[in-house]
Amino acid sequence: MNSYNEQLSQSVLVVTGEASGEVYAAKLVNALENRVPGFRSRIFGCGGEILKKAGVEIIVENSQLSVLGPFEAISHLSQFFTSMNQLVLESKRRNTRFAILVDFPDFNIPLAKRLKKNGIGIIYFVSPQLWAWRKNRIHKLKKVVDQMIVILPFEKQFYAKYGMKVKYFGHPLVDHVKVSCSHESFLKKYQLDRGELNISLLPGSRKKEIQYNLPTMLRVAQRIQWERPSQFLVPIASSDHHEMINALKQSVAPDLSMTIIQGDTYNTIAFSNLAVVSSGTATLETALLNTPLIAVFRISSLSWIVGKYLIDIPYYSLVNLIAGRKIIPELYQEDFTEERLYEEIQKILNNSVCDSHVRMGLAEVREKLGSREAIEKIAEFVETWSRE
Repeated sequence: MNSYNEQLSQSVLVVTGEASGEVYAAKLVNALENRVPGFRSRIFGCGGEILKKAGVEIIVENSQLSVLGPFEAISHLSQFFTSMNQLVLESKRRNTRFAILVDFPDFNIPLAKRLKKNGIGIIYFVSPQLWAWRKNRIHKLKKVVDQMIVILPFEKQFYAKYGMKVKYFGHPLVDHVKVSCSHESFLKKYQLDRGELNISLLPGSRKKEIQYNLPTMLRVAQRIQWERPSQFLVPIASSDHHEMINALKQSVAPDLSMTIIQGDTYNTIAFSNLAVVSSGTATLETALLNTPLIAVFRISSLSWIVGKYLIDIPYYSLVNLIAGRKIIPELYQEDFTEERLYEEIQKILNNSVCDSHVRMGLAEVREKLGSREAIEKIAEFVETWSRE
């Protein structure tokens, strides 16, 4: 076993596939740097702008690996293998001690297998959703992962059942999701009318998701706006999709009055009466902000048909899965129609009992997501683990 001083000279690989995982990884890198000054200088890997800002040397840009659905992924296979080879070779060259792999299972599980053969320790941070589909992957994961660190409460029992080492410290979003201004200042900043309903539309962060989800959202929004005073807000993280969102609006709902809000997602959701949210991490963020929501999702028909026979869970949204019962409406694929979405929005807006029921359920989910400082607790564990 190397001495700890020798261990400190070895590099650490971090691999993230999508923005949500990258946010968690960046926070973990910063927390580790606070505990072990100089730690950040040894980290390299796969990521994007968020990890770059955290001081991680990016060898592979994750934007070229992000796809939606199994059939969409086929066209990216060559890029997947090229990127994987690059990370494996770089890990050898840099004498990498351990890797922190974040979610992104179709890439990270085979990568873990190759890294493990080279004697590199594997921490898997943010569980791939094996509990939802393709559960047989658990056996591959068990062979190559030294430590699982999960962020959903029910995942700890799932991995422990298969004999894996697993830790749950709470969800990082509990610290991350917060309001940063008053209701009045928010309305003033975006020139919104206090007397009108605010409804947020979150179609997803990827181009394909926006193309699949936003048109239906916009048609329903226009219909509602014709019937009652309402303001529709579309929060976006960056300007990348601004033009596409405007083009879709002009195409399917030209009369809709809509405000695109950049870089202010949490305030936008918090000060909304309701949110329509593409399923994923954004549903948990909305739950933590105590805003009633409807989860929606649509992918290509072929991907959905295949996935439907592979997925084995009672609910699709993370909010309902954590609660263990239906708290929020879920409209997926063929159920995600203009009429169904309109009906579900009207139920929440017109029925105070329904609105209260949803809010009570969201409070329960927030409690299950754990206390604050999850990332700091994870960093403390990783530091201790790396000394062993």
